[in-house]
Amino acid sequence: MSDTTNTDNRTEAAGVVVGMDGSAASRTALDWAARAAADRALPLTVLHALSMPLVAVPFGHAVRITPPPETADHATRLLEGAVDRVGRIHPGLDVRTEVSSLSSAHALLAAARRAAMVVVGSRGLGGVASAFLGAVGVRVSAHAPCPVAVVPEPREDAGGEREGEWRRRGRVVVGMDGSAGSDGALRFALDHASRTGAELVAVHAWLISAPIDAAALTDPSYVAEHRRAADRAETHVRTTVEQARTPETADVPVRSAVVEDHPAHALLTEGAGAALIVVGSRGRGGFAGLLLGSVSQAVLHHAPAPVVVTRPRESGADTA
Repeated sequence: MSDTTNTDNRTEAAGVVVGMDGSAASRTALDWAARAAADRALPLTVLHALSMPLVAVPFGHAVRITPPPETADHATRLLEGAVDRVGRIHPGLDVRTEVSSLSSAHALLAAARRAAMVVVGSRGLGGVASAFLGAVGVRVSAHAPCPVAVVPEPREDAGGEREGEWRRRGRVVVGMDGSAGSDGALRFALDHASRTGAELVAVHAWLISAPIDAAALTDPSYVAEHRRAADRAETHVRTTVEQARTPETADVPVRSAVVEDHPAHALLTEGAGAALIVVGSRGRGGFAGLLLGSVSQAVLHHAPAPVVVTRPRESGADTA
């Protein structure tokens, strides 16, 4: 018996997949995912995970416990409510539902193999109130082969607005460091900005090693090298953006933000009030075996806006 049931009996690609557990965070993620699916003319799959345990049986096998009727009924009602919610805002959107016996993380990772994007809330019913990002968001962002959007719960902006169209109208911020991961993030960010009519802000943060002797900071050669490093970074950002453009993204307005700062801090600064922040799963400073770099993790945990983590699809899914 399969661990996942497609309640609509359709087998096409899942399009945009969003995890739904009934929490306020998952409802916010659902709204964001529905807009993303509509922008891309993709179906939306709403996934509910039952997290049924495995039990040992004779001869060393293990079977997953069948959900009791009340659990299955709750899942049905939850998904029906999600479909109704989406239908009121996006009446023409193709919405599918799935129920999985797996844990939330494993169910989302399984769906990610056939998805264009996976969307999760910043924390679900199992989250601690003080934690910004739940364990599911971290795990899925680290292991999914497709882009993963982590959507925070609503916050009021300076104008008193809460989550909604103000996020859609804001700019798209992308981190760039010259790595293959950031190149993929740039392509995603350009595409998203094109679809939503947003400005793209390309952020490159750099730090030049300071001399041990503080007096050398005023040395003309050090000052000149400092200026050359900034100029090289600015040129690289502009060139990389132009090379990444497609006919569809040719008209996206782009502003570069080349700053001497820690990358995570620079992204969070530019991301204040943004519609979206996009980062690669690992940058130039990442270790080969590290699936989610320190910059990506810092941005995920502290960003005031939705964050998309991109990972090259050819790297494959890792469901560990």
